[in-house]
Formats: sequence, structure tokens, C-alpha cells
Amino acid sequence: MLPAVDFDTCSLPESPEFHIPHPPQLLKTILIFPFNLLSHYLRCLVLADRYDKSQYQILFLHSPQYAGFVETHGYATFSCEQFQSGYVMECAKNFDFSWLNEGQLDKILLSQISAIKKYNAAIVIGDVAPTLNMAAEYTGVEYISLLNGYMTRYYALTRKVPHMHVSSGFLRVLPEKISDLITDFAEKMTFRKIHAPFKNLRKKYGLQPKADYISEIEGDSNLICDLPDLFPQKKLPANYAFTGPLIYQYSDQETDWLDQVPSEKPVIFVSMGSTGDWKKLVFLTDPYFSCYVIITAGDTQKAVSAPHIISRNFVNLTQVLQKSDLMICHGGNGTIYPGIINKVYLLCLSSHFEQEWNMNALEKNGYGRSADQFNTQDWKDQLSLLLSESSVLKKTVQIENK
Repeated sequence: MLPAVDFDTCSLPESPEFHIPHPPQLLKTILIFPFNLLSHYLRCLVLADRYDKSQYQILFLHSPQYAGFVETHGYATFSCEQFQSGYVMECAKNFDFSWLNEGQLDKILLSQISAIKKYNAAIVIGDVAPTLNMAAEYTGVEYISLLNGYMTRYYALTRKVPHMHVSSGFLRVLPEKISDLITDFAEKMTFRKIHAPFKNLRKKYGLQPKADYISEIEGDSNLICDLPDLFPQKKLPANYAFTGPLIYQYSDQETDWLDQVPSEKPVIFVSMGSTGDWKKLVFLTDPYFSCYVIITAGDTQKAVSAPHIISRNFVNLTQVLQKSDLMICHGGNGTIYPGIINKVYLLCLSSHFEQEWNMNALEKNGYGRSADQFNTQDWKDQLSLLLSESSVLKKTVQIENK
């Protein structure tokens, strides 16, 4: 970990050759608070790299898992209380929002306030940092919130109830308009219920009231890290902007082993991100699937292991996808966009409801589909069908990061 910077004493050195007539200004400090998953750290790094380093000093919330990425980009880190991502993701699978309890929120809020004051931050950036809005308001600093398109209050579509939810079967037999009306109403009630502990803390610390959770996660400025075609919005106010997906460019080259991948077989790339369940893919070890070259990334426990499977802990995603004909993934934001850009069709096995919302967008736009209901025979049939076509992805998309 790089040492923290003391901004109370930091100053720019004078040039040995030129006299500086005025005292140099301190750099403005930006503290970045990503949720403790790789995809969130990577897209925050993409954003951080766009800032003018002659104007800003940027520090990241320390993560034991991802500190190496942060240090590679030359950023210092700071310590602060944060949510335990593994526990949060387990709760999400069961639609359990008890992790947003008042005691935990209060502890993290006070720690964030302390960090903002310690480093005299001018700006804080949050990526799934639910209490950061309150911390920024309390300390009077600017808050920039990174949001997925489906998590704004201007999202133009209905957030469909995931197939794992107990009400899913009932809603799916109803006409879509009626189902959406019921879903929208229930969602409003849910967002208000989830927001109850935030409401208590806002009252406790004399902060301005917010209507619900979806308003709580907004910032003074809001960057939507998605494409409007996939996640359309109603008319956005001036403090909202689409950045497009913030896609991390890996520096490691994969040419040595990729050049040896057999070219006579279709290539299937498999990545389940930080949250996917590799046990769902054990069927790929069946010798039947040896008719494909299967490359896995991130299966550190080797749950999917067989002679026809190439297993890597980490890969240059772009380079591997350029060699691939199809991708199996968990439907995470950081994985689906590289697939779209490289025109690789996606079959998705979700782990929680937000990934299902991604899959709904993929299906609607023809980039992929859900495989959550597939049995082994379905997998055999779908892979054979998709990989036998001359082009499984007819559409292209222009990604422009602004």
C-alpha cells in the first residue's frame, strides 16, 4: 500500500530554474469509495485516470483484495469502515436488505465523515456507497455518484421481478402492463422501507430529508455507467450524464498461450466475475463439451476442470474475447460490455437481481439471453445452435466514453 498523503503540509516544489511569484496551490483532494468488488474498483480506476493530476490528488478506499490494481495506477489509499461485500452479495441473493441496518450505516457514516475531514477532501466519489450522500452533506463537500442505468429514479422501464423471487411465478402469468403496475407500486414501497434507517440517521445528524433509497444514492452529480439503448432514461436533469461503460483496459498481454489455442474448434470463454457461482458450470467438464475450446477465468477453486478446459486465474478480457465465439458469464456490468464491444454473444447465469436486470436488457437488444433455467440438455442444444451460425451477433454498438 502506498503511504497516505498529508494534505495539511503538502505543497508543490518551486522550480530550480524559474521563480514562482505566488505560493503554489494545494491539489484538490478526491476520495473514491468503490464497493468492494473488482468491477467497481476497475471502473473507478478508469474514471480516476481521466482527472488532471496537476489539479487533483486522488486516494482510493483501501481494499486488501484490490490494492494491487490501485497501486499499479499510482494512487494512494486510505482506511475507512465499509460493507463486507461477500455478506452483502449473500443477502442480495435472498432479497435480504438487513445489511442496511441503522447500526452498520451509522458506523460507516461516521468513518466516512472522519476520512473526509482528515484528508480535507474537496470531492468524494461513490460507487455503491449508500451512506456517502449523508457524509458529503454533513461535511459540505461535493459528491459524485456512479450509477448503473437501472438504479436511477429516471429509469424509463420497469425493473422486472427476478425469477428467483417468490412473486415471480404469479406476475409472469399476468398481462405485462398489469404486472408492471404491480411491480412499480411494490418497488416504491420497498425503496421507502429500505430507506427507514437512513431517514433516522438524517434526522439524528440534522440532514435534509430524502424520499427513499433511490434518492439517497444520488449525488450532486451523477454518472450513469451504461448505454442509453440498453437502459433508457426519462428526461434527465442537468446533474445527470451518461459516461457510457467505464471499461478497464488490461495491460497484460496474452499472446503466448492464446496463440496456441486450437483454431479448428469454437472457443467459449467463461467468466463469473466476483459474484458468480462456478458450481453451476460443472457440467462443462463432461467429455461431450470437448468439441469446444473452453477458457475459464477466475475459477480459483478449479470447480470446472477437465482436459478440454483452459483455466486461468486472470486474463486480458479484450484479447481473450477477440478469440472467442461465445461467452458464458454472470451478467455483471463489468463483463457484459466487453462482450458486446467484441461482438461475442452472451449466455448468462445470474447470482442476484441486478444481474437479471442486465440480462433483460441484453435479451431485449439481441446481445444475449438468460441461461438460468437451462438443464444440461438445454446447454448442449443452445451451444450447438449458437456456435453453428456464421454470426451469432449481427448488431454492433459504438461505445464512446466521454
